[in-house]
Amino acid sequence: MTQTGLRARTFFDAMNARDFADLEGHICTEVIFDFPGAGAIDGSRRMLVFLKLLFRKYGRLVFTVEEVLADDERACVVWTNEGRTAEGEPYSNRGMTFMRFSGGRIVWLSDYFKDTSFTKGT
Repeated sequence: MTQTGLRARTFFDAMNARDFADLEGHICTEVIFDFPGAGAIDGSRRMLVFLKLLFRKYGRLVFTVEEVLADDERACVVWTNEGRTAEGEPYSNRGMTFMRFSGGRIVWLSDYFKDTSFTKGT
């Protein structure tokens, strides 16, 4: 696996651990995160705040990386996830995250997933 592929995989490890300090180490300050329903989120601080709010919505959310396709500057991570909402309702989804890297850090990422019903009101 390429270095970029390894970096993409460890980003998801940090997501599963909800380790925001580690997540911050993977993204550049000027990162752009394009998330369905929320649109483009500019900057590392805004992205981390968004992820913290998203994780409040889910008491448990675990990503399983199914496949990583990567070259020197890009990675596509195919994943499944499952968990429970803060209210205890089960949740699962399938999707992929496309990432662009520069200097070993993520500069752009965009999520694409099958079930987008939860994004209403995000």
